[in-house]
Amino acid sequence: MKHYRSVICLIFFISFSVTYSQNGIENLLSSGLEDANRFMNLYAEPGSEALIYGLSNGWYNSAKVKGLGGFEISFIAGVSQIQDNNTRFILNENDYDFLRFATGPSEQEVGTLFGQNSPDINMNILEGNQTIGSISLPQGLGSENIEYIPNLIIQGSVGLPFSTELKLRFLPEIETKDVTSQFYGAGLQHEFTNWIPGLKLLPIAFSGFVGYNSFEGEYKFSEQSSFISGTNQSISTDIDSWHYAILVSTKLPIINFYGSIGGVSGSAVTRLKGEYIVNTGVSEVQGDTFIDPLRLDTSVNGYRATLGTKLSLAFFKLNIDYSFQEYNSLNVGINFGI
Repeated sequence: MKHYRSVICLIFFISFSVTYSQNGIENLLSSGLEDANRFMNLYAEPGSEALIYGLSNGWYNSAKVKGLGGFEISFIAGVSQIQDNNTRFILNENDYDFLRFATGPSEQEVGTLFGQNSPDINMNILEGNQTIGSISLPQGLGSENIEYIPNLIIQGSVGLPFSTELKLRFLPEIETKDVTSQFYGAGLQHEFTNWIPGLKLLPIAFSGFVGYNSFEGEYKFSEQSSFISGTNQSISTDIDSWHYAILVSTKLPIINFYGSIGGVSGSAVTRLKGEYIVNTGVSEVQGDTFIDPLRLDTSVNGYRATLGTKLSLAFFKLNIDYSFQEYNSLNVGINFGI
């Protein structure tokens, strides 16, 4: 497999899958299922976590909900920062049954899906004293000098009775020869400013929010290696993400400020799907055929705080905010409506 080449549509969901597939992570099956799964979890877990956190971006720009029948269409773009500690991990070859570093000590720092190995790090597949083959560890986004993860979301909001606002969001469905993806989400925001007598007279609003996102994506492999052959090979990612927060904002005519504090939780399941025939490998897998052989389960429970400002113009509004979380993010929104 060739190294990662491009980020499709600049959507980080797709870049996650493309990076996986273009680095030949399936070659690790030659060292057995246990070694391959152990490496895949350490290599890919930061990517799964980033996707869960990224889905919580851009839900709101005010604590004041819209009146009954009021609506807003929002185009939200942003970037999430890749922290340095998420670009590498320590690989100890003694934790693996058949993988050994070609050179250097038995414990080395290697790149995750967000990192890179410079120079390349090669590992030998050993069974007993015999070398079965040699593979290069997968590179990551760092090899393309990518330090931020982009995202793009389209969202609609409408005012409901009882000081409540419904939010629906999606990304246009992508279906090409290699990529299929589907993303949607729904959230409810309830303003409780009126709960406290006299509070509604102040230029401040308070509300609570809960939102849910679902993402399903699949990237089909277009090439095969000499180690592994087969059919219908792909990498898929299924994500469920929740965000819940308490919001506060000002209620001024033109420029307003808002903030929130809350949490992010969710789960991601990443699978290596299809048929994989091990042409070259250790005896326990040599010549075997595996169906959907690798699976990574990731869960997240973390905190999130957001600070932002919104500018109201003639018929649209602009907002920008920064969120502090495991993967800090900067988001900009253009909002049309009444």
